[in-house]
Amino acid sequence: MKRKPIPKADLETLIPLLIGTWRRFHKIAGPSDRLQTREFRSVVEAIANLQEAFNAGTPSKKHYFEEPKLLGAYLLYQWVVHYQQALSLMGEFPTSLRRVLDLCSGPGPFAFAALKHGASEVFALDQNQTALQLAGEIAGRYGFPIQIRKWECPSSLPVSGEFDCIILGHCLEELFPISIKGSLEKQHQFLDSLLNLLTPQGYLLIAASSFGESNNRILQIRDSMVKKRVPIQAPCVWQGECPALQTSNSPCYAQREFEKPYLIKELQRAAQINLSSLKMSYLILRSPQAAWPNLGTEHALYRIISPPVDSFQGKKYYLCGTGGKKSLSSRLTEHPAESRAFDFLRRGDLISVENAFEVKNSCEIVSGTSVKLKAPAGKPLPELET
Repeated sequence: MKRKPIPKADLETLIPLLIGTWRRFHKIAGPSDRLQTREFRSVVEAIANLQEAFNAGTPSKKHYFEEPKLLGAYLLYQWVVHYQQALSLMGEFPTSLRRVLDLCSGPGPFAFAALKHGASEVFALDQNQTALQLAGEIAGRYGFPIQIRKWECPSSLPVSGEFDCIILGHCLEELFPISIKGSLEKQHQFLDSLLNLLTPQGYLLIAASSFGESNNRILQIRDSMVKKRVPIQAPCVWQGECPALQTSNSPCYAQREFEKPYLIKELQRAAQINLSSLKMSYLILRSPQAAWPNLGTEHALYRIISPPVDSFQGKKYYLCGTGGKKSLSSRLTEHPAESRAFDFLRRGDLISVENAFEVKNSCEIVSGTSVKLKAPAGKPLPELET
């Protein structure tokens, strides 16, 4: 199947739909396009509490979706954040989706993104029936079909068959708390069981926060899967041990554009949330039956893993790719056509670099250096046909 273009977020339609869903959930009358002053203040307070829970990285005794005020606030802010994360990450699948399983779905932002990407059969599973009903309402009012099922991990799944995509979005910390002995071993067993439910061309998408322990968990899962030779679709093209895990305080996460309509900007301002872009840790694994992406061996390929950094060498980026971890810098005031792409690089872009001046793991752009964009952030790898 050929990959379809990445869909638009369509937030001009979704924001009023989410506000309407929030009003019906709380049984509050009012305008469908905005919050009234007292409502706004209440939502801001709940959003701040949710952010604190997310950033803590450890589950509380009572799940936040069990609190109606917090669940409602999630619809108006975090749902929009997670939905846009999912839209971007699913853009890295090289083929179209058909059958999708979204585990720990909550109100369904990842499931909704899968539907936007053209999936025809999406199952949203969660332990919270109320959250699932909200997912069903959002999808239904938008005109999308979605199937919801109550499920508690690690009980058997209420859905059978194989899937083109299985999603674990922002839930591993809750399912497998690091504070409980043996939890990480159970996590690995669970992930292995999900990989066995994929079609031969299927994908397992794991998304988490960009913060500390959440990021570290994703990197450790990545290393574990590499050792078992489970193919990685994204973000890594390096097949050795993760360089970020070999250096203390060296996170490695994604950063994408964040579309912010008026309501989101106002909620961020009032809740003092400084988030100008989408930041998340993620891993996309291929089915164990599949081969590793065929990228060819003609040129080394590198993922940009940092924003631009000012240094004595000029503007510099950190890279990780088929040649390991390196840095790429330039002191040129004006780049020729061969290296002009350097002026427009973004975190997450996949590039090739040829004829750079190299000293150990440092590469500098000089006359004759070629820098080519092979895949922009959020797009599939440039695989060779076999």
